[in-house]
Amino acid sequence: MLCPEVWDFKAPQHRFEHHQDRLADSEETKPNRVAEAIKTHYLNHSVSVVLPNTSSIPESFKENILEDSDYYRVDGLRVVELINKEFIESFVKKGELNLLAIEKRIDVDNSAAILPTGHLLLILDRESYQRLGLEGKPSYFERENPSRYGKFLTATA
Repeated sequence: MLCPEVWDFKAPQHRFEHHQDRLADSEETKPNRVAEAIKTHYLNHSVSVVLPNTSSIPESFKENILEDSDYYRVDGLRVVELINKEFIESFVKKGELNLLAIEKRIDVDNSAAILPTGHLLLILDRESYQRLGLEGKPSYFERENPSRYGKFLTATA
């Protein structure tokens, strides 16, 4: 049984948006806000789609969802290897890399990611952040009493 105090947590700050974009082929020239948001949020793992009052899924939508993509899991890769010149030349500069530490809780654990833009993102607790001597920004969600920090490093330089 859970303690009653667990229900006293305040909801985190959030934003809810509703977009109704048409997927019809005749409107392909119109900017699709939903597709653009998905493309620019590199660390998303899943997207929920609701198609109300739809008897069949539009063909263009099926093609986008079923598009094949490569996913590899690499165990034992240390963060220091991500700034190795050979790694950057081979994987970041000559291709597109989207890397995220898995089995980490991004809001609690220290974590790292490389975005397709070529940026290395470090997400650190206060102790690790101070020990590394980095200059960065406190987490957006903990502005008043920061205990989490994020640092962007350009991996392509």
